[in-house]
Amino acid sequence: MRQTLKAIDALNKLVGIAVAMILGVMSILIIMQIIYRIIGYPLHWSEELARYLMVYLVFLGSSLALRHHRLVAIELLPELVSEVNKKVIRITVMVICIVFFVLLLVQGIDILNRVSVQSSAAMGLSMSIPYAAIPVGAMLLIINAVAVILETIVSEKLPPAKEEGL
Repeated sequence: MRQTLKAIDALNKLVGIAVAMILGVMSILIIMQIIYRIIGYPLHWSEELARYLMVYLVFLGSSLALRHHRLVAIELLPELVSEVNKKVIRITVMVICIVFFVLLLVQGIDILNRVSVQSSAAMGLSMSIPYAAIPVGAMLLIINAVAVILETIVSEKLPPAKEEGL
């Protein structure tokens, strides 16, 4: 099980690099869009590309957030029960999430097949490229939910939900 977790974490490092690159490209693209609008030559394709990059950023980033227990959660019930029951609750929640992610994957593939003949307005890009974020993200969410389940099973004590100070 630990080897599986290491493999998933290695995949997540690649996803993290992709997220950082997408965020960087998106930031540069938006800055360019502002500059070009100021000088009177707007980039007609930049807003569309930034939107598609944002969709990928959300799906890829949410899979990383799930793995590192950074998603918004209500922790009231787990705080009131024993360590064993905390594990049962976390595994149950992850199984329910996996069911949802599988539905998201199936529907995402269905949508992908429907939009493959369409192209985007500004760039002429096949709409299957932006819509591929749904099944790709769903697959990564499934993988990371399985990792959380495996981590819960092998760990003696659950890692706490990470809190960020403002």
